[in-house]
Amino acid sequence: MNTPGNTTKNTASGSATVGVQAGTVHNVNLYYLPPDASPEYRFTIGLRYLRGGMPAKARECIGEAVVQGYVTSRSCFYLLLALCSGRTVQQMADADFEILRALRKRMTGQTRDVWTDAIRAILRLIDSLQTPQHDPRVLVKELSELGLEQRDEVARHLEIFLHGPLQDWIWQRAFERARHEQCETQRTNRVWRFFQPEPAKPRVRWPRPATTGPAVWVRCVAATALLATAVGFIAQLALRHDWLSTAPALLLVLGAFALCGSIGVEWRYRTVRLRAKDSALLPRQRSTASAGGGFANKIDRLFNHYFAIYVPSAVNREDWLAETSGVRRALRDEIVELYRESRIGAKRVAWLVRYLVSDVKTRWQEDRLWEYRDQLRIPVRVAALFLLGAAAFAVGVIRVVGEAAPVRPFSVAAATGFGLAAGWLAGRDWLGILVERRRFAAEMAEAHRLLDERIAAYERWCRKLASKPSDLEMARWLDCDRKVLMEQAMRHYKLAPRNIIAHAFIEAPAPGCKRARVRNGPWRYSRYRLLIFLLTADGVRQMSVDLDFEKATFHNQDRLNYRYDAVAAVQVVEADDGHKTFELTLVNGHPIEAEVLGSDTDPVEPGEDRRTVSRVTLDAAGLGNTLHVLEGIAAEGKKWIHHERQREEDPLGKLAAAVHAIVE
Repeated sequence: MNTPGNTTKNTASGSATVGVQAGTVHNVNLYYLPPDASPEYRFTIGLRYLRGGMPAKARECIGEAVVQGYVTSRSCFYLLLALCSGRTVQQMADADFEILRALRKRMTGQTRDVWTDAIRAILRLIDSLQTPQHDPRVLVKELSELGLEQRDEVARHLEIFLHGPLQDWIWQRAFERARHEQCETQRTNRVWRFFQPEPAKPRVRWPRPATTGPAVWVRCVAATALLATAVGFIAQLALRHDWLSTAPALLLVLGAFALCGSIGVEWRYRTVRLRAKDSALLPRQRSTASAGGGFANKIDRLFNHYFAIYVPSAVNREDWLAETSGVRRALRDEIVELYRESRIGAKRVAWLVRYLVSDVKTRWQEDRLWEYRDQLRIPVRVAALFLLGAAAFAVGVIRVVGEAAPVRPFSVAAATGFGLAAGWLAGRDWLGILVERRRFAAEMAEAHRLLDERIAAYERWCRKLASKPSDLEMARWLDCDRKVLMEQAMRHYKLAPRNIIAHAFIEAPAPGCKRARVRNGPWRYSRYRLLIFLLTADGVRQMSVDLDFEKATFHNQDRLNYRYDAVAAVQVVEADDGHKTFELTLVNGHPIEAEVLGSDTDPVEPGEDRRTVSRVTLDAAGLGNTLHVLEGIAAEGKKWIHHERQREEDPLGKLAAAVHAIVE
């Protein structure tokens, strides 16, 4: 179920994407790197960045780990992949080659293993780029003999780096892997969980304690003492006058008092409780809603959203909303009161709102929503018994007073007056005290029952979220989607991998999508707008699709072909609020836009850096290589292809020499 939320409204054209919902940040330390991290742990974090589709951050972490002394054949292999991943050799800097060359002495004496074999295979791939006359079949055989992990890593991270006949084999491997892994590990049943925030623990509104002020206690005790004195005085006079007639009357008074007292306390409790519940739960003529975008307003929208969705069968929606308006208001006020001051976002209590609304629907369908009115109503027989007891009490009192009056008439009359006044005060105060305690006990029992039910619902929801995918799984699935889309584009344009000179991707959030990330990780989206650019000898083949990431399906395919000299400008526009939009403009004025990063106004978690989050998100979106390719086309046109090959010659030589230094 999707939590409702505001969407940002922007104006765009072409392939622009706008309106990303506020995101969720999972408190998972997958990418957390403490300042005093050991080189080995720094390498582990760098490897996670690499597998998470963030090669720039991976280069930084793995490079630092190697420089600080963590040098193994495995770390060198992944350092080489990180340096090449997501960019062409022309984009590599001299510092990258220096890091590789510095490993020569540290690798001396390393035993040969699967990682050194993989490094040698990469070296031969690099050599083949310098000498195209290499027989690609030999290289393919050598790559095929690598371990499964090493072979898949090479195919994944060197896809942009390589060109020529070997591309056919690399891309065939990549496409096969993508088709196989695109929906593995129950992707379509698990992805939605990634966008669910950590649920806030259940709470209940505890009842107001049963308190009685000192003044009430003093008045109550004094009135009770005065009443006891008056009753005792009258009773002893009546017994002196005629004990045989007075004794049954006194027993009748005591029995009737006990009966009326117990029924009266329960009657008064039920009346007060029913009035309070009706005031809180029954519909009112007018209802006020919170204004603005604060916590209370978001809770309002959640309740309105779920009450509009969870409508019992055979019930008109308008009637349902009208009849439950009081219940909705009471539940909304409770949630706002319980969570407003604890800095818990509304999305974290959405599970509780959803459960409460579902519970209201269930009780409505089972005709239990207003059952409290039947439970608190006084049965006719109990009311009749109370009236009978009251009549018996009156008869007994009259009989006792009548027996005492002949002995001392004026004293009995005064004692009767004082007794009635004291009895009224004592009865009123004792009734209030006992009803308040009865109210507290009932509300406490109800609160414990509600808490138990909410804890059970919370535990069910947590069990449901237990299979939430990791960020690395999300990155792998997205990479598979890219490969599947590229295969579809190549099939449509009837292109073989060797026909593609270069390619570039942009992954932008689709309108109204959900988004989430782990700490220090990139934003992941429930829906993407994917743009793929295939550079061929004849021009640019562009394909844009909407990706439903939760279902792993493509929609709204849009294709565009244009010559190299048709590209007028390529740029990234950054707004004041942090929005970053990719813009490609053709000579005819046709704009191609995509929002690659939303607003930077979302709060970051303690220990996070907003710039790091922005950087890794842009890195995961593939913006760096895309700008390198398309900016080159905008500046040089078709000549960029030839110039790029020339510019790669020197870096290729440096890279080959550096890798030779590792494996010699």
